[in-house]
Amino acid sequence: MNTNTIQTLGGSVNVTIHKNYLKEGDNSYAKVQRTTAGMDNVIATILNHTKVFDEASLVATVMLFKEAILELLALGAAINLFELGTLYPCAQGNIPSSNPNISEIPNLSLGFTPSQEALKAISKADISMAKPEETLPQISRIEDLSTHKTDCTITAGQPVRITGRNLRIAGDEEQVGLYFAPQNDNGKINDNEAEWIKIDDSSFFKNTHTYQELILPATLESGKSYFIVIRTASGHSKTINKTIKEMIYDIPVKVN
Repeated sequence: MNTNTIQTLGGSVNVTIHKNYLKEGDNSYAKVQRTTAGMDNVIATILNHTKVFDEASLVATVMLFKEAILELLALGAAINLFELGTLYPCAQGNIPSSNPNISEIPNLSLGFTPSQEALKAISKADISMAKPEETLPQISRIEDLSTHKTDCTITAGQPVRITGRNLRIAGDEEQVGLYFAPQNDNGKINDNEAEWIKIDDSSFFKNTHTYQELILPATLESGKSYFIVIRTASGHSKTINKTIKEMIYDIPVKVN
């Protein structure tokens, strides 16, 4: 444990706003973008307030507390964590019987009930930013499955895997799709869509929100670079939206 490399924490909380698909109408809910303070942060905070203890002593004490808590949990005890709340054993899951035997009871897990003191402390945190969730398609990785290269080089006529978020292509076939748009000599995308190469639906063998697998068209020119364009009306789960979202991946891929 090294408090010289602790994570720097902000003084406020950021949240993202998500559409609530469980309710009709224009409803949403907020998710906190979590920043985790480790024991390094706790020890550094203590040292900022008192010089009674040195860092080594605090680290040793923390490890003793940890081992003691784990030992008590192994005995099935609920534990009051320094008046911050109660950590307790619980059983979750369906039991297909009104009179189950022990083997039918779900494995034990842990629950936590915060104390009023902890709830009062979190109520003092400020929300600094609330932004809508990112719903546009996002590409994080492109792998040529024939060479297993992930450096944005691809092979015409060979399979490729595109990984990311919100990638599923769905909607009116005339308006949505995955395209390879040629890169101009100035490094920009060719605006003439008549020269874009659209991937035929039959070329896909996976088309999900998190990844796509497809056979690249043989018409991609060797030595030429293309921008990947995704247009889709895909929404949450299997829903289809009325509007079409477009994403142009900012790193061009080069054909071997």
